[in-house]
Amino acid sequence: MYYQGEPGAFSEAAILHYFPGEEPQGLPSFEAAFAQLLDDSHAFGLLPIENAYRGPVTEVWDRLVGNDRLTIWAEVVEPVHLALMAHAGETLTSIRRVRSHPQALMQSRGFWQPRGYEAEPSLDTAGSAREVAENHWPGVAAIASPRAAQRYGLNILAAPLEDYPDNRTRFWLISQRQPRLPEGRVQTMKATLAFDVVHQPGSLSRVLNIFSARQIDLTKIESRPRPGVPFEFRFWIDVALRDTEAATLFEALAQVQTSVLFYRFLGYYPALADEA
Repeated sequence: MYYQGEPGAFSEAAILHYFPGEEPQGLPSFEAAFAQLLDDSHAFGLLPIENAYRGPVTEVWDRLVGNDRLTIWAEVVEPVHLALMAHAGETLTSIRRVRSHPQALMQSRGFWQPRGYEAEPSLDTAGSAREVAENHWPGVAAIASPRAAQRYGLNILAAPLEDYPDNRTRFWLISQRQPRLPEGRVQTMKATLAFDVVHQPGSLSRVLNIFSARQIDLTKIESRPRPGVPFEFRFWIDVALRDTEAATLFEALAQVQTSVLFYRFLGYYPALADEA
């Protein structure tokens, strides 16, 4: 199963947590991950879509909407616990610069900013730990998962660093074909769609009323720039429902599809529970 990042990444941890029979295979970028999923119809990818406090991973969303051969097959949520790590001999007072993925830097700003550390963005959290381990830069630390410190032989100087103790990221399992999912972990069913509406008063509310009239629970509404039409927007909706509501949902979606300019249904899928 593919993920974006290097060994020790939170995406790798999510695969090991929820899909213990799978072998995680890291790729350097989201672009590379989507290329692999499109080239190999048997490939599966677990990619982050949203952090609880820092919002959506827009590159994953935009690439997914733009590739109608790919479908969401499951959702999982993984806690995000961050640690400051460096070579032996470094201390909190000797550190001058911290490296990590921009999301992790934002999620730990309450720790490093008051200390006057300089933040240096990198491609991913585990990769920043590997780079610090390999380069022996004086006064430089990485912010990553405690697993990354163990893997790359770094000392943990402080943990946890995350600004919010309940910080977590949700991931989507994406593929061209339906996978075999772990048994006993289904928590609830969800659905996700994207659509464009006519740029005029009331067009969005008319779509939302289709769901409201059927008492369908919308758990997320997000707007994204609409490709090719500056300052107009594409909407992202997540729906949570019970199995018994599936027929009602697809009835609503049929009506939505005839009421919008662009429509892309990304998947009807289980949100997997944390424990079996």
